[in-house]
Amino acid sequence: MRPKIVLKFGGTSLATPGSWNQVLEIIEKRKALNPVIVVSAVGAAKNRPKVTDLLQALFSKPKTAPLRELHVGLLEALSLPLDLLDDLWSQLEEQLLAQVPEAQKLDRIMGWGERLSARMMAAALRGRGWDAQDLSPTDLGLISDDRFQDASILESSLEPMAQKIFQLRSLPVVPGYVGVTADGLPTTLGRGGSDYTAAVLGAALKREVEIFTDVDGVATTNPGFLPKAFRGQGHPHTVPQLSHEEAYQMAAFGSKVLYQKCLAAAQMASRKGRHLRLTVKNTFNPDHPGTVLQGHRSPAGVPKGITALEGVPLFTVYLDREDDYRPLWRTVQQLPGVRLLMASYSSGRASFVFDHCSAEVMCLESQFPDSHLSKDQVLLKVVGDAIGENHAVLAAIHQSIERLPLEDSQVPPVHKSPQLLTDSTFELVVRKRHFSALLLQLYRQLFCSHELYCGMLGLGTVGSGVLYYQSHLHDTDKSGSHWHFPIAAVRDANKAREHFSGQLVTDPSLVVEDPRVDVVLELMGGLEPARTLILQALQRGKHVVTANKAVLAEHGLELFAAARKHNRILAFEASVCGEIPVLDVVRHMPSGQDVQGVLAIANGTSNYLLTHMAAGHPYEEVLAAAQAAGFAEADPYFDVSGADASQKLALLSSLIFHCWVKWGDIRRQGLEELLPVDFASAQRFNCAIRPLACCKRNDQGLQLWVSPALVPLDHPLASVRNETNAVALQLAGREEPFTMVGKGAGPLPTARSVVRDLNQLRQMTALPTLQPAALQDWRSIQQGWYLRCSVHDQPGVFASVATSLAQLGLSIREATQITSLEEGAAHIVLALQPCSWGQIEQVKEAISAHAWSREVLCLPSL
Repeated sequence: MRPKIVLKFGGTSLATPGSWNQVLEIIEKRKALNPVIVVSAVGAAKNRPKVTDLLQALFSKPKTAPLRELHVGLLEALSLPLDLLDDLWSQLEEQLLAQVPEAQKLDRIMGWGERLSARMMAAALRGRGWDAQDLSPTDLGLISDDRFQDASILESSLEPMAQKIFQLRSLPVVPGYVGVTADGLPTTLGRGGSDYTAAVLGAALKREVEIFTDVDGVATTNPGFLPKAFRGQGHPHTVPQLSHEEAYQMAAFGSKVLYQKCLAAAQMASRKGRHLRLTVKNTFNPDHPGTVLQGHRSPAGVPKGITALEGVPLFTVYLDREDDYRPLWRTVQQLPGVRLLMASYSSGRASFVFDHCSAEVMCLESQFPDSHLSKDQVLLKVVGDAIGENHAVLAAIHQSIERLPLEDSQVPPVHKSPQLLTDSTFELVVRKRHFSALLLQLYRQLFCSHELYCGMLGLGTVGSGVLYYQSHLHDTDKSGSHWHFPIAAVRDANKAREHFSGQLVTDPSLVVEDPRVDVVLELMGGLEPARTLILQALQRGKHVVTANKAVLAEHGLELFAAARKHNRILAFEASVCGEIPVLDVVRHMPSGQDVQGVLAIANGTSNYLLTHMAAGHPYEEVLAAAQAAGFAEADPYFDVSGADASQKLALLSSLIFHCWVKWGDIRRQGLEELLPVDFASAQRFNCAIRPLACCKRNDQGLQLWVSPALVPLDHPLASVRNETNAVALQLAGREEPFTMVGKGAGPLPTARSVVRDLNQLRQMTALPTLQPAALQDWRSIQQGWYLRCSVHDQPGVFASVATSLAQLGLSIREATQITSLEEGAAHIVLALQPCSWGQIEQVKEAISAHAWSREVLCLPSL
């Protein structure tokens, strides 16, 4: 027979009649390949131990009845002869009575489960029309050394074994885990012995090996290291391909899908001039490609997995420069019963990591006075061929360590030494209390860079817009990431939410604490609990994206400081001007001196009101229409008073000019006092009235004000109408402003900015420490002015107004008097030459003091 493949099936693959039938179907599909079959002992099933446990119990209670009962049940379910195993039972009874050394007796008994499985598998295949036979290690010539319980197959036996198989006429079914010495003594091959058997056969036959187990392949890390909720999202991923070296490093640190000995067979194959290819597959998901192990190493420097050994001790000795460290080295090397995993020596310090903390290791601290033993540490290893040459990967590892949230602890999560960088591994010793957090951080950084898990605080207008955007508009190829929304906090968890399939909760802290979440989207608004939740999210190592300008304007210094402390990003594009990417534009300006000033229409509600008031509609009517259309809140104070625009201007100015602006310090004026005459007058002056937020930088500090203002019709902001927002940046060396226009509210416009922040999170850096802004006294701000004096229409009034202006040194550029619709009243409308805001306030006070004065309105004019 010329087999073309070796198939190995583990204990879980043979645990139940259903799994046996699954295995037989897998073999049937490979019938044309003349497979060699390797089997393990029957594994555990519900309410039933595995065969190896029953064999172990025979040493204390030598009764085979439970073992027989288990196998008889399988024989009946598989319609196999009930006397199929009788001769093997008799031989087992003889072995139990044999008088041999204890070590040999263990090997004689513990390998019996594989022999029982091989007999049953051969019979089951014959029942399907195959010519199959089970072979013992003696029949096959599977010769091992005499290290009982951990024997190794002799390389010299490979060629004779291959010849025997080639000469067979029937398909061989081989018990894994067992061998035989040259003089006929039974041996067992240690942990992963059945995989080792299959790999040895693959090396002997120069054939591919498929190892079937109950997982899809080798995982990027031990699933038990990840939080349960994270595992529920399909993590850890299966590694598609590993080199033998990578697999060896993974197995050396406890990757339980494959064991080190299995890879020793690969070395045998390479010495025979062939690269052994092994594929780890899932019996219960056989169409999954699994993990391919092959000899070729990749030069790409891509990390493949993270493994860890828990409970290792770190012994550190502090030496003087002139100390001879060789006696210490000899003492450590000669410690019995422990394995030295890592060692490092630098000036003044020697460090050693052992595989466990034995009594001998414990005594080292008393032998060397200037020393310290750190027990129960974790040796963590990142595995990947050529990662030592991939500086981006090394930077990502160090970044994960640096960005690890430490809460109140100032103790570094990683010991400075020893650390080991090889061509295929990066190894470091982690303090146990930081291990889970660091491993999760590394896993996210190295293996989830194209995935983003978003926890949502609020699923209102903006939150729903984000979900709609993700469902209908998100381009994974362009963004380079897949988005997941596993959890959201809402007021009513029983209400169905379109485009959302995750978990709805009413407790927002569950979102912040969820280990799956990379970034928290704070879309609930208000000051509390938004502030507390943002702080908690940052403290737990999560980025935050918010559309909440109120909480940032009020508590921004505290929140940005927390983001810096915990090495996280607090992104807030959507909180400033809706969909306009002004923060992104400013962030990417090559110089912090590029922007000299900002003019913005930052409140869409105010612009909507002014647009329609200019068309002749009264304020109350326009406000009611805006509220009905959803552009204005039931209480419009924050919009019409300029408070909302002041908060946005404070945030925008803080980012642009690298200082912290308190929004309450911004001079602001609302739009409630505007009358139809003001819009008609602005039109005569070839201007439009727009709700402006202004910030300019000069030698005296920042000029900041928010107010309706007259904007020349040839200015870009004059044509911005309705609920639309706009930002005009005055750039150094450029006369005309750099203007961006977009919607300032609504589900999709705001969601677009949230999405932009999500896409750019990994490229952002935390804001630097912001010092309090130096503000120019608003009274000294020089500005052109529009002045409207509503007066009783009587002789001498115009002259009195002109006198008040002259007394303060103000010059009139243009003036007109308009008869009011109200009998006996008039409006004196003036366009003034530039003067200070303080002078205007004095004029307003002086005119208002006259008995003929009814109302005075002053508006900035560009």
